[in-house]
Amino acid sequence: MDDVSCGLFRTLILERTGMHFPPRRRDAMVRSVLAAAGHSGFEEIKEYQRHLFVSKTDSKAWDELIQLLIINETYFFRDTPQMDALRDHILPEIISRHRDDRRLRIWSAGCASGEEPYSLAILLYQLLPDIAQWNIFILGTDINKSDLLWAEKACYKERSFRVTDPLIRERFFTPRDGVFELKPPIREMVHFAHLNLAEDVYPSLTTNTNAMDLILFRNVAIYFEEVMMREMALRFHRCLITDGWFMIGAAEAGSAICDPFIFWNFPGTILYRKGVAPTHRPGSRVTPPDWDSVPIPERVKFPDLPPVREEPVQPLPPYPIPAPPRSPEPADPYQEGLIMMGKGNYEGAIERFQARLAKDPKFVPAYCELARACANRGRLKEAGAWCEKAVKTDPLLAEAYYIFALIRQEEGADEKAVELLQKVLYLDSNFAVAHYSLAVIHSQAGCGDEALRHRSQAMHLGAKLPPDEILPGTDGMTAAQLLAMIGAMKMK
Repeated sequence: MDDVSCGLFRTLILERTGMHFPPRRRDAMVRSVLAAAGHSGFEEIKEYQRHLFVSKTDSKAWDELIQLLIINETYFFRDTPQMDALRDHILPEIISRHRDDRRLRIWSAGCASGEEPYSLAILLYQLLPDIAQWNIFILGTDINKSDLLWAEKACYKERSFRVTDPLIRERFFTPRDGVFELKPPIREMVHFAHLNLAEDVYPSLTTNTNAMDLILFRNVAIYFEEVMMREMALRFHRCLITDGWFMIGAAEAGSAICDPFIFWNFPGTILYRKGVAPTHRPGSRVTPPDWDSVPIPERVKFPDLPPVREEPVQPLPPYPIPAPPRSPEPADPYQEGLIMMGKGNYEGAIERFQARLAKDPKFVPAYCELARACANRGRLKEAGAWCEKAVKTDPLLAEAYYIFALIRQEEGADEKAVELLQKVLYLDSNFAVAHYSLAVIHSQAGCGDEALRHRSQAMHLGAKLPPDEILPGTDGMTAAQLLAMIGAMKMK
């Protein structure tokens, strides 16, 4: 492959997936591209490139290429010092904070074939003797659909247990036909979903990526360039509740992905945490810029200007009397709140939405945004109360019922969520994301026919919309992103 073609592939892969292949990884990318082209039946590399360009990112062609581009090197309880920190410090601290509401939310971002989120489930099973009384949500996401299929099957070979205590494998796995199958109580703790981290679809109630206690993003940052990592870091930061934890691979410490977080030292490893003010947390490190070390550029000597021609002096026109300055339009607290929401300042947004309601108690969009902001902070009871006020003020607003349904689903009240989603569709039969949410709930409950019906309807409605149209109630998700999520759904 010549340098021009290589550069075009590198740019196309970066635009579609966010994965960056610098010169040092050029050969690995070329091998993957050539293998994918051959597998797809293309003899001419330019034809394959054109095929990728016109294909959607969630298409079979891209799935096959992504599968070859990603290095699948994962196993249970990978990186012993990090697992020790989770078992001995992080998870017990999170459990202690949630003793009253008994609710835990954990996200393995870039979960590959599932060993990482299942390891977390096993740790929680060991730490919580009353685990049946807890509402635990462990999310595993990946861009590689093939890996997600293996994760759903939860069957693993010997190489996945290279550092696993044999007693753990004996207790939590069942040997079957040369593989070890994870037992149902652990499998049911983890939910898998296709997610392209390069897209701005998190945090969101719709993708269930809000109000996380712990996010693991280990050994994934190597695929992204610094600009993309900084964007992703801010999104991950917004996905966490205050004091939530963020874990990256040991080799990635100090990279741009860590910038918004406060570092904490543990034996043999470093973890990161979201705090209100870094200086209020032990272990934080805030280094002000050393302005004295910034070099001052030398003055540039400009060429002499041409001589000015003397012209006869013309009398100046009378100076116009300026009109009195107009008073600036008062800022709309609701719009200010939306801007704050986009920056992850949920507390500030809540204050601005409440200020808007103080002026107009019947302004229903503010109730909806208050519910969303509280849900992103993990305050589900408050979020539900704002939804109740929204539907009481405007009983015909489908978006309010949709947000209410997602909150109920997050609380584990799937039956109530279904009732609310049915109300959404009664008010607006074209509400595509309501069909998608119903498909997810019915699939998880094993109701395949109902799940397939709602999935098909969501796909049909989403395909009729402009790809860049923002869908109501979704924190900015577009119709194209919804279609990608629907296409990646696996019916149970």
